[in-house]
Formats: sequence, C-alpha cells, structure tokens
Amino acid sequence: MTKLLNLPSVIVGDSKETKETVILSVRLDKKTAHCPHCGQTSHRLHQNKSHLVRDLPMGDREVIMKVSRRRFKCKNCQKPFYF
Repeated sequence: MTKLLNLPSVIVGDSKETKETVILSVRLDKKTAHCPHCGQTSHRLHQNKSHLVRDLPMGDREVIMKVSRRRFKCKNCQKPFYF
C-alpha cells in the first residue's frame, strides 16, 4: 500500500477494508522535525493525535486516511509546533 500511495516519506502502517471503504493509517518515516521558530532539530514528541482525512475514491470505494499529527516541543526555544 505504501508504494501504491506514492507519497515520499509516508508509510502506510495499517489498512482496513470494507465493501464501501478503505481506511489507511499513515505516518511519516521521520522521527525528528525542525522547529519553525528557531530552526533547531527536535526529537521531543509532545503530543500525537490522529485525524481522519477523506481522499479521492478508489473505484467505487471511499478512501479515508488516518493521519498522525505530531506536536513537538523545541528543546532550544521551548515552543510547541506541529509537524
């Protein structure tokens, strides 16, 4: 499924299929992010929430992506940011 999705750095962790729907759990393959405030690399995950995003249908089935929205906290400037 990861190759079928064809999005760089995105990994399909799990997929569930029914007659009408395909649900893909996707995440980024990177464990770090750069702080948009100071530019430092952050390894400190502050929060991780999942969001459902509807994508274009695949044939006659609805496609929903379960996307992890990760929130980091910068060790340098102490500001939280999403990635």
